[in-house]
Amino acid sequence: MSTSTIPLWGRAYKLTITSSSGAQEVMSSSAWEPEALRITFDVLESTLPSPFWYADIVIYNLNDPEIQNVLFNATWATLEAGFQAGPSKSSIIWDGPVLQVLFDRENVVDFRITFHCLASIPLINENIVNFAQGPFSSQLQLVSRMVSEIGASYQASSKAKQLLSAKQYPRGKTVFGKVSRFLFDMADDNFLSHWMDGKNVNLSEMDSLAPGPDLSYGPAFPPGYNPALTSSNVTQSVIGVPRQTPFGVIFTVLLDPRLVVKVPPLLVHLDRTVISQSKVQYGSIQTPLDPTLTFVAAQVHHYGDSRGNDWSTEVTGYSRTYAQGLLTGMFMANAAGATR
Repeated sequence: MSTSTIPLWGRAYKLTITSSSGAQEVMSSSAWEPEALRITFDVLESTLPSPFWYADIVIYNLNDPEIQNVLFNATWATLEAGFQAGPSKSSIIWDGPVLQVLFDRENVVDFRITFHCLASIPLINENIVNFAQGPFSSQLQLVSRMVSEIGASYQASSKAKQLLSAKQYPRGKTVFGKVSRFLFDMADDNFLSHWMDGKNVNLSEMDSLAPGPDLSYGPAFPPGYNPALTSSNVTQSVIGVPRQTPFGVIFTVLLDPRLVVKVPPLLVHLDRTVISQSKVQYGSIQTPLDPTLTFVAAQVHHYGDSRGNDWSTEVTGYSRTYAQGLLTGMFMANAAGATR
């Protein structure tokens, strides 16, 4: 695991690559070393079926032939990133299959090995299922059968299981076609989101209905500010100014592996934070911001460069009003009187 002697910047990362033969190579170092290998990464998790979950991980100027042989035959990548200590301590931000290994040259002198990872491979392959279910089978039973047919598994929130179990087919059901199409139809029928994370098919409502947030973030304390006025559970790592979107907010914090897309989704709170408002467009959706500044983590995007400035996480958050609308199919009017 890499470490740093620079105060306040204890970045940490560890990349483990597994080859088709089962051999493993670990890219890490035990101290802050300017001469160490440069590693960059771009990792996306989303509660939407598209874009797919992906990770692009790049290693620069690795010239050991034995290690290269393992890396060029990579089938799985596990990436840990974050900081040495504190609430954002390094942890896994990607653990999934490698779709393609690329080798090229940048700026004439820099050789790069890029691991292009994609988590949704079972669905991308457009597996076709063909089976029949008896009468009074539920949609939940159908989901379970379909994912088992393609060698995968599923994970659903308690609310999603309740909704899918309540929808039963009065007659026998023949299932023939692409798994992705059936999943989309059933999720849409129950106002659920579905996505593939490389291990499970996930089905969940977009609001966990939890009474309070899972994580809280705020900007750094200004000069002369009394820290006692803020809860100790707030992570002071907001970068820049969060900006409003038609559905909620987008904000950036120092890289935090606790930010994940999961079932049920995370609730994230912004503390003492000014949000750059967006203009209201007549005839378009404009969901009001939650007065408590609590949002559902709908998409998480990790960026990192072991020798650069990038070491951050961008969060796309849905207002709880909009998240509830995704579950019920009912959306509030915006200030201009427009509805969905």
